[in-house]
Amino acid sequence: MDQILLRLKDTFDPSTIGSISGPASLYGGFILGSLLGIILQKGRLCKYDVVSGMFRLQDFTFWRIGTPLLMIGMIVVFLFKDLGIIELHVPATVVFAQLFGGVIFGAGLAIAGYCPAIAAGALGEGHLDALAAMVGIVFGSIVYAEVFDGSKLDHIISYINLGNVTFPDIFLVFNHWFFVLGFAFMCTAFLVGISMYDEFLRASFMIVGKVSGKLKRK
Repeated sequence: MDQILLRLKDTFDPSTIGSISGPASLYGGFILGSLLGIILQKGRLCKYDVVSGMFRLQDFTFWRIGTPLLMIGMIVVFLFKDLGIIELHVPATVVFAQLFGGVIFGAGLAIAGYCPAIAAGALGEGHLDALAAMVGIVFGSIVYAEVFDGSKLDHIISYINLGNVTFPDIFLVFNHWFFVLGFAFMCTAFLVGISMYDEFLRASFMIVGKVSGKLKRK
């Protein structure tokens, strides 16, 4: 416990934060975080019904907003990389670990109705049920750091390590813009498909409503 408290003290020490990130990075993170919060709030993504509706295939708000963000973000990142504005520091692709983590994250998102960013935004809106998700995030992080990290299971799921590669590297695309543009096309087709599915649902509900109304009148 003393070691945990000491690490917390060092983590939140102003000199430690400044030496790791620097003032400019902290200001940039604050600006980007604020913009993300505005998008989440204005897009109604900080609501339990919207997030849980995504998993029930009843509300596509999350996908409608998240898909364009992914598409635009990918294009901007690679454009800035080619222009020399930014450098990419790609983390290692560890297949089992990322699949395992993705399943846990998806299950938590479906059950709680919040991910870390959305839970923070929902709490800011006054949704007290987000407190449960926030407590779970903190508790899970502590358990991982103290128990799982460096354990036998950690070594097992970290077995297949592809190194610091990107999707263009994995699919052997000689120019990453072929992959970026292909991803943008897939995102656009996905958004069109969602819109068509919405129209199909509306038409189906309208037909069912009319039929049930006629049956009731008989």
